[in-house]
Amino acid sequence: MKNGVGLIQAIMIILIVSGMMIIVLKYAAVSSKHVADTYVKEQTTLFLDSAIEQTLLDISLYDRSAGCLPSSSPEPKTKRNITYTANVNITKYYLQNGSQDLTYCGALGVSIADTSSNSHGMVLLEVEANATKNFGTPNAVVVSRILRRTLQQP
Repeated sequence: MKNGVGLIQAIMIILIVSGMMIIVLKYAAVSSKHVADTYVKEQTTLFLDSAIEQTLLDISLYDRSAGCLPSSSPEPKTKRNITYTANVNITKYYLQNGSQDLTYCGALGVSIADTSSNSHGMVLLEVEANATKNFGTPNAVVVSRILRRTLQQP
């Protein structure tokens, strides 16, 4: 009878240790998913910042005699099976009084008082950045989406 009690205690210890290991593995899985999600979110944020900079360069190089640039879409980038895309909508151009660009911009241009800065004005951007898994397929999944409205001085 004494050997049977020891066997029951050994089985109980094995069950307790295996239960603790299941809990540890569950927390490890949750933690690794959190790290992966954070990585994608941070990469999307970096791509969004890059899209803003690219748009500012596009505005600087754009020939405004044909009107002001209304939007910009930087080239998508794919890393680790996730495609990062951005769409930049230029809502308003805030241009200095007397600026020739103010006559070119039409409805997008808004007049502001002269300032002592080196720039001709500011631009209001609405930016949407997406991280998409299996981009271009019918069942593509948006993993991360960031919207930002920003006022920039080109």
